[in-house]
Amino acid sequence: MITLENVAHKSKVAVISGGTSGVGKKTALDLAKKNIITIILGRDKEKGIRAKNQIINESGNDHVEFYPVDLCSLDDIKKFRSDFETKYDHIDILVSAAGVMYSDLKVTKEGYDQNFVINYLAHFWLINEMLPLLKNAEQGRILLVGAIPFVINHSKVELPKLEKSTKYSGFRVVGESLMLRVLLTVALSEQLKNTSITANVFHPGYVTDSNYGADLSGIAKLIGSIAGTLFSKKNAPIGRELALDPTLSTISGRLFNEKKEIVPLSSNYKKELADELWRFSLTMYK
Repeated sequence: MITLENVAHKSKVAVISGGTSGVGKKTALDLAKKNIITIILGRDKEKGIRAKNQIINESGNDHVEFYPVDLCSLDDIKKFRSDFETKYDHIDILVSAAGVMYSDLKVTKEGYDQNFVINYLAHFWLINEMLPLLKNAEQGRILLVGAIPFVINHSKVELPKLEKSTKYSGFRVVGESLMLRVLLTVALSEQLKNTSITANVFHPGYVTDSNYGADLSGIAKLIGSIAGTLFSKKNAPIGRELALDPTLSTISGRLFNEKKEIVPLSSNYKKELADELWRFSLTMYK
């Protein structure tokens, strides 16, 4: 159905990392239904094309594109930005939703832990690469996907430890990386305070078809599924609402639950620690 609201959103451009499954695909579909130009990123080309076609069919919006991007590679992210700029001069909405969980240690060609890269560092890389395009928008919005607010506020937060450990836990690395995303949101709000760009983190509720736990055992997946069902609101269009609600145009550095309510962050997420994380992350952005 064509509405005045959909027409108003027609010139908006949204980029969604992890847009081929889970939260990313759900958010991409919700945005496409509002007639927004929707760009999804993912590593698997066949999966990406299927997701793109599904979003087009379910939204009725032909302006959906898929770009194959290996988020473990900064070079690949830079190439995406270069290709993207041949067609678009701005981004209104950047949803950083990529995530995965490997039970065993897998490393990138640079020697970084893939769980750490995909769940944290790639978000930092992509956001920084796209900042100039976000600044070209009337009011750019960055949205990062977090975890259940209770977990966020009751977890230890510290800078990454990249040294090798004899006992590896993918679950631990992913959990720590999710907390770093929240801290990154605090850092971004400070870095962007003199711009029109906002950065917030949200808990999406329970969304099926996720890459989290793709490499885990059946019992671990079952536990995760039960937890998601018990503690989350299923299929809420929270990402779309945070991306488009005009009353949120100046709200930045905040955590939202799946009901679009602001949840105060604990004192663990101090500005000083966020600044340290920013400086640390810059050392891996070259």
